[in-house]
Amino acid sequence: MLARQPAWHVLIYKGYEINRNTFYTVSQDKSSTNQNSGVHVDAMKPNGDIHTYYGRIEEIWELDYAYNFKVPLFRCQWVKITGGGVSVDKEYEMTIVDLNNTGYRNDPFVLAADVNQVFYVKDMSTKPEGNTTRKKTNEPKHHIVLIGKRNIMGIEDKSDMSEDYEKDKRIPPFCVPKDPSILLAV
Repeated sequence: MLARQPAWHVLIYKGYEINRNTFYTVSQDKSSTNQNSGVHVDAMKPNGDIHTYYGRIEEIWELDYAYNFKVPLFRCQWVKITGGGVSVDKEYEMTIVDLNNTGYRNDPFVLAADVNQVFYVKDMSTKPEGNTTRKKTNEPKHHIVLIGKRNIMGIEDKSDMSEDYEKDKRIPPFCVPKDPSILLAV
């Protein structure tokens, strides 16, 4: 079926459900109380190294190859892996991204079935102070990555929403080695 060309018309969606996840575009997120546009994908280089790419869905396309065979694609805005785009906080071991440090514009598409959902939480410690260009938007520079629900690879019909998830030690829950809370003096 893939050897044939898809239909000339492409269906575009604001939301799409695949792999027991609901994904939205960034524009849909802005008019919703939920954030479902964050994704990450692991890619293996020829030497065997695995790189994790983080991004946000800009458009959701569905290619129609006839006979009810459809291929969903996400057109994403990807964060650069290097140059401050993605880092790991050494103290709390959390992945930090700068959603404005984008790259890979020549390769925006990913198969919807290959991504995992992530959520970006504003890192308020990077909120602008003083006279900066970001002060006008009052948005922090960085976001903390939280992993969404995941399917357990190699085990059919098991996800972190199933009762067997807690028994599987291959996917650790989100935790930090230190307590990030701040004690206020009374």
